[in-house]
Amino acid sequence: MPKDAAVEEFAALVRALKARDGRSYEALGRRLSVSASTLHRYCSGATVPEEFAVVDRLALLCGVDEEGRRALEAAWTEADRARRRAASPAPTPVPAVSAAPESKPDPSVPDPTAE
Repeated sequence: MPKDAAVEEFAALVRALKARDGRSYEALGRRLSVSASTLHRYCSGATVPEEFAVVDRLALLCGVDEEGRRALEAAWTEADRARRRAASPAPTPVPAVSAAPESKPDPSVPDPTAE
């Protein structure tokens, strides 16, 4: 399944921050209190952080100005929306209720209303 364009854009921004800083995933992760693999998933677009705080800390660590942080937050917001859409289950169709076929009386059973 292809990734959402908003997620791709957000991941590209996070990758650019990581490249700008020059540290390894492990070193950056330690500074941000996340695992190296979590940071890698953000950079690859495999996942989007549930909260902007970790990305904001990364931006501050990398010396991003206020305008850049606002742009990063806007990109995160769009990616988060895409993540939520993908995570919400599709509505399950309700099976149509069909009327029970009319039953024909069993000819071997006497009809009590016939008398």
